[in-house]
Amino acid sequence: MFQHEIKRENEKALVLLEGSLSLRDTPKLKADIKTLIDTPEVEELVLDFKNLSYLDSSGVGILLHTYSWTKEKNKQVRIINLSDEVRTIFTVANLLDIFQLREET
Repeated sequence: MFQHEIKRENEKALVLLEGSLSLRDTPKLKADIKTLIDTPEVEELVLDFKNLSYLDSSGVGILLHTYSWTKEKNKQVRIINLSDEVRTIFTVANLLDIFQLREET
């Protein structure tokens, strides 16, 4: 099961991801992320993977869209608290060099 929560703090939007992100969950997450990026007040998007145990190729696709959208709008995207399991997926998909990764906020 997957769920996400959005917290806004001034110009930063924090997206807390929990569970296992797969194809059936991606449309809502993708729409919510796009809305945040399109919001003029949001300058930085932070994706917290602390409680995310898995993501499939559709989740990787959302991350690549997120990166592209933030660059188009001259905004920042960061990923924090990457678990070992998800780090392996990032390594295989060559995503480690694309995103700014941090262990804690």
